[in-house]
Amino acid sequence: MLNRILFEEHILLNRNAEFPARYIAACNLHSLAQSEPRNISIETVVNLEQLMHDPLITRQRHSFFLLREIAQTMTAIGAGSAPELATQSLAALKRVLHSAAGASHRAAAAALGSLPVPIPHHVQSEASRQNEIPSISLREITELSGCGSQEKIVYAGRSLMLPFPSEQKILVIKLARGDDSSESLFAETQWMKNLSNYAPHMPVRFNIPEPFPLYGCAVFRLKNPLPAARQGAEKAYADPMAIAFTAHADYFAYANDPTQYQHAAQFKEVMIRNAWLFGYLASQGMIHTAPIPLFHNRIQRNRREDNGLYDWPRGGRLDQWLASCRHPNFGLTGTRDFEHIEAISASGEKLYWHLGSHILSLLLVSASFFRHKNSNLQGWTSAGKPIDARHLFDMNLLIEIISETLQGYYQGFTGHAYEGEMPFDVSRLTSRMVEEMGVDRHMEEILRRIDQQQMTANEFRLFLQERGFSQKKAATMSQAVKDMVLLTGPHLGGFNQGISIPELIDATAAMAATCVLGKFAGKNLSHIEET
Repeated sequence: MLNRILFEEHILLNRNAEFPARYIAACNLHSLAQSEPRNISIETVVNLEQLMHDPLITRQRHSFFLLREIAQTMTAIGAGSAPELATQSLAALKRVLHSAAGASHRAAAAALGSLPVPIPHHVQSEASRQNEIPSISLREITELSGCGSQEKIVYAGRSLMLPFPSEQKILVIKLARGDDSSESLFAETQWMKNLSNYAPHMPVRFNIPEPFPLYGCAVFRLKNPLPAARQGAEKAYADPMAIAFTAHADYFAYANDPTQYQHAAQFKEVMIRNAWLFGYLASQGMIHTAPIPLFHNRIQRNRREDNGLYDWPRGGRLDQWLASCRHPNFGLTGTRDFEHIEAISASGEKLYWHLGSHILSLLLVSASFFRHKNSNLQGWTSAGKPIDARHLFDMNLLIEIISETLQGYYQGFTGHAYEGEMPFDVSRLTSRMVEEMGVDRHMEEILRRIDQQQMTANEFRLFLQERGFSQKKAATMSQAVKDMVLLTGPHLGGFNQGISIPELIDATAAMAATCVLGKFAGKNLSHIEET
């Protein structure tokens, strides 16, 4: 077996060998590292680290695939060898993560992010659905809850909110969207119950809502008519399914709303706390899949296999980043909207992807806080020039928020504090974020003919009105005649192009990988050397 390892390593190290041959050798060495990790020597680890920086490899068009095999070989050694060799192999890959760029960095991050870590198998303890769904009026709800008159109802997005007299809590009636199922609504109430078992043991504030069953039912249909304040949206919510729950009065106070804070330190505390919660819940097998909605292309979500959702490792254009941050699913009371929680019981590539989605969301929301200081200052001027809002940012504060928020996420996920420098250049990232997120260069989006064809005439008009067209102008637009250019940004990157801040993706990958490595090392190894 040792001879075979040496043979494959010889081919891999041969700079005169063809790229396909080196790739096959890397695949074979990866397999051997998995099956015979104790036959690997420290010399092999040294050679593999050097290959991750080899320009003859990194300059190849398809270098990522070879580099991925090399990096995965190093993690296989790190996961299966004796502690000393395992530590040295992972330390070498960590050095690559900190120093490399491009395909080498991406491969190192993905490999470290796929290390096996313990994730509890979380099982919903009660029934997954409710068989009967009664119809209940608002008058009945106000009487049963003791909230008083329905005239006190306030709308918060698609939810109705009623205050309890003389108490710091509210009753929330959350209406289903058109494509929501009774199972998803019921599941949210079950997550509320299950999470309430964790809250007393958490070191941070987390006000978990409590389901408010009506006639013993968590899910019900809300009888019409809805309050007049709903007006035009009433038809869309005719006899909607809904759930009711009680929540802290701060439930609808969003994390990045500057009006909520007298001092920036309060915003930073909320970001750190929620980052810890996202990380901790992930470590317990409960993944919040939408801290904010992330799309590559919202318009095409009905005809794309990926529903237009943002696959962050690919580094594509990020659709309407500021709009996505408008109402994050976390705030003063902690994480919220538990309909987006999924149970996950295995580590690996999927977990790494979700951690990165959390981290990217936290970075975006951190920047949006500064833009929300003047939400009217966005888009293009009448002369077609990008509006410059960079003066709204406090660079030093943003550096602090990013560093401490991600350290909070790391601690929540791994169970121990972050030590040392961040795995990316925080100052460089922050500078690039202010440059690209403070100037709305990318506003354009293309509504393809095929997307127009899939809309009814009424849907087409409403679509245009939601994007700034007057009712009269929308009515005169010809449908499905040609592609249309719409100003729907700001986006991060031009239409069908890459993200305008690739440093954001690199930082996300580095931090997600570091979180997994930190949890793996904490369970399996005493220390991962920096040098």
